[in-house]
Amino acid sequence: MRRRAGAAVAAALALLLAGGAQAADDACAADQGPLRLRVQAMQAAHARITDALERARSAGKLGAAWLALGRGDEAEALLREAAAAPLPAPERATAEMDLGNLLYTRGRGADAAAHWAAAAALVPGDAELALRALLNELRVRPPDRRLEALQQALTRVATLPEPAAQARLALNLAAQAAALARDGAGGAAGADGAAAALAWRALERGRTQALAGGDERLVAEALDGLAALYEAQQRGADALALAEQGIAHARRVDAREQLMTLEGRAARLSAAAGDHARALAAYRRAVEHAQAVRSDIPVRYQDGRSSFRETLAPLYLGLTDELLRRADGAPAVERQTLLRQARETVELIKQTELADFLRERCSVETAARTVAAPPSAGTAIYYPIVLPDRLELLLETQAGLERRSVPIAEKALRDEVLAFVAALRDGQPLLGQAQGLYRRLIAPLDDLLAQAQIETLVVVPDGVLRLLPLAALYDGRAWLLQRMAVATVPALSLTAAPRSERRPLRALLAGLSNPGPVVDRLPPDLVEAVLEPEGTVRGPRPAAARGAPMNAQQRSALREALALPGVKAEIDALAALLPGTVLLDDQFTLHALQGQLRGQTYAVVHIASHGLFGHDIDSTFIMTYDELLTLDGLQALLRNAAPRGEAIELLTLSACETAEGDDRAPLGMSGSALKARARSALGTLWPVADESARLVMDGFYRRLARGELARAQALRQAQLALLLQPEHAHPFHWAPFILIGDWQ
Repeated sequence: MRRRAGAAVAAALALLLAGGAQAADDACAADQGPLRLRVQAMQAAHARITDALERARSAGKLGAAWLALGRGDEAEALLREAAAAPLPAPERATAEMDLGNLLYTRGRGADAAAHWAAAAALVPGDAELALRALLNELRVRPPDRRLEALQQALTRVATLPEPAAQARLALNLAAQAAALARDGAGGAAGADGAAAALAWRALERGRTQALAGGDERLVAEALDGLAALYEAQQRGADALALAEQGIAHARRVDAREQLMTLEGRAARLSAAAGDHARALAAYRRAVEHAQAVRSDIPVRYQDGRSSFRETLAPLYLGLTDELLRRADGAPAVERQTLLRQARETVELIKQTELADFLRERCSVETAARTVAAPPSAGTAIYYPIVLPDRLELLLETQAGLERRSVPIAEKALRDEVLAFVAALRDGQPLLGQAQGLYRRLIAPLDDLLAQAQIETLVVVPDGVLRLLPLAALYDGRAWLLQRMAVATVPALSLTAAPRSERRPLRALLAGLSNPGPVVDRLPPDLVEAVLEPEGTVRGPRPAAARGAPMNAQQRSALREALALPGVKAEIDALAALLPGTVLLDDQFTLHALQGQLRGQTYAVVHIASHGLFGHDIDSTFIMTYDELLTLDGLQALLRNAAPRGEAIELLTLSACETAEGDDRAPLGMSGSALKARARSALGTLWPVADESARLVMDGFYRRLARGELARAQALRQAQLALLLQPEHAHPFHWAPFILIGDWQ
């Protein structure tokens, strides 16, 4: 059984690619932000320079621009080139400063501090540069040693002759002081209040000096910082007035990213004050600005923060919330318009979140399409929207969009769903939990589902609901699976348009029942976690032991722990059903997979091997016999799989699973389909028994090959056949299989 590898192996696999290199954030030509366009022009100019000194000077400027876009890999080599070149000291100092900032974002504080110090040493008489280096260095000091140094630094800032320099450094200092106040890390008693007071003084100095220097962007930044301080102190009216002032300054120079932040703050404050008309208008403007500069915002921010969750999600969710509120009591035609606008905003949320997971936008933007037509008869599109104070349910049928609101807080819903999913994964009794979630998630829509005679429910899941197989909800008489098929899409706009004809299901069937040299590619942490007996308490390991190569006994034990004995039977059964090619065990190498996909056209690519979808692309992978296959690697392999432009019809990832309790993990399956340019993907949410996997896959493909049923219905019938067997009746066996993408 696949379960025998157990949660320990699954958890260990999550470590496999942690800390890997960041994927390139390649933007699409159709959606370029102003900063990215400037950087591309700079790069083209840099390529034409032949003079060594001018090329080094250009490298420093280009490296700084890439750094502003969050593209550290592109920036580093350029900045090092500039820092090492025989340029004037101020230019080398700028490159050293930028190098320090880059290393700081990678968690290398000591190395960053060395570069900042080197920058200051290059131009010892430059007071502004010295202060910049000091303020940067303070970021790596322990919190209880920062406050006094920041207070002293503000005095030094006031001595600088240039107003713009004072403004820039005062705002840098204010951000650090505000973080100390916010995080409660100021040190001694009363230090948090002192840090907040210091932040206010620094922001005021930044504002006055920016005004004196005529820098509208810096004025807007200072006003936004002051508004944030007042908002934290629950002085909403004062904060809103400051935000509005900041908007006026930012508009004068069309500072879109600042306008996005300021309009979002004004919208949030207006909503809190009960002025929902003002909030809706401000949220609309904030989202408009966000769309204009979205490709200029680094997909990932430093310290592991997500640009989607930190910056964009609050704006999109705020707009969705206000649109839904406005729909209450609106006339029928206006209500439909508002609900459709809310749905379109949710689509933007889904697109942006998937791009954030993949750390690149091009795959998402290439796949995105406009959705205008309503679903076909018998199909409903289900949009659950998790808001902080409630759950909103949108259902679209041929009759239009309808909405239901469920009064449950986000945290309570999350706890309930995670408890149910844990019971599912462990095969525990769960009828009561299944009924409770049914009452929240499906029962409010029962009348609409019955009236429209829905046979297929297409879910666009949100947050923690991505971990929940809706088919396993129970209405008191039957599982939802027994009433209708359930399919999943990451966003309706990221789902392939319906096809009028079906292709023959020629398949590439790849499976790994016994791993080979790939076990030698696994890092020591993974090997250790897999081989340790369950329940072992870990202690420190000597560095030499952790880095030592595996011996023959350890290698054999690791292969045994990662073996999937049921895979051969699964592949053999499918080979009897589908024409095509089989790659099993030592035939399933990365090179062989590449060769097959380069030279052949397959409608179905079925991979039965260990794989894990983790919290981001770095912790998402598939094992071949000899190598690890990442999502970027999968994309590179499959981009040539359809030489005549035909998309892969179905990508099945059997034996792969999502990381337990991580609501971002299922995005990996959606990302796999997107990167593979596959119309549909089939995978599992947790490790399943070999026999269950074999029966479901056999039943699904058998029905699909006959061409009698849509994909979602073919999967449902295979799951129902399993459910009717007493030994497989628990949803542990049949619920984890999910179809993503084209359900028809």
